[in-house]
Amino acid sequence: MCIKANQNQSDFITALFDEARHLIEQRDHECAVKMLQKCLHLGPEPKMRTLILNDLGYCFLRLGWYEDAVKAYTQYLEICPSNNDARFFLASAYASLKWTDEAIAELKRILATVPTDVLARHDLALCYRDNGWLKESLEEMRKANDHAKTQGNPDAIEVIKSSLGHIEEEIQDGDEDGTKETFLLLILLATVMKRSKLKSRKPPRG
Repeated sequence: MCIKANQNQSDFITALFDEARHLIEQRDHECAVKMLQKCLHLGPEPKMRTLILNDLGYCFLRLGWYEDAVKAYTQYLEICPSNNDARFFLASAYASLKWTDEAIAELKRILATVPTDVLARHDLALCYRDNGWLKESLEEMRKANDHAKTQGNPDAIEVIKSSLGHIEEEIQDGDEDGTKETFLLLILLATVMKRSKLKSRKPPRG
């Protein structure tokens, strides 16, 4: 009887989780958050818990609830430290909170394992720029641009080329501030969107 009850609860959690993912696909992230939080409250088994935390972090990030995103992704990465997509999204949340040093540390962890991760290198360049390190920022952005050309990914090339042009223009004009805050947030959001397109939002359960 206990086994059957546990199985029924597991099936219920799975059904809620599937519905939450449908809401994510429909871009209804706020309703998806409520569904995912309900899943967590029901005490899912460990593997399902990691999937829930991953999607919860993504929803928080898309909603602009950055501190909540940090908490969800930090918990997720304690269990799945090799997931570079989750680490990238955590870095994006840190950068959006202006916790630039924390963002840099996460992006460097990604690049230590995958040096050709062009979006991670792109966001590292943005973080250097946020710290006022324009020389380092330009160097990283040029590396990202070179890798993007080699990989031939149109989405990555588009966003990196745009950012490289902005940084080169700033250095040429000597305007290190200008529309800095708006620029950084817009480009960080753009890379989150590009990463979402490039990588599957549905990790396998098997």
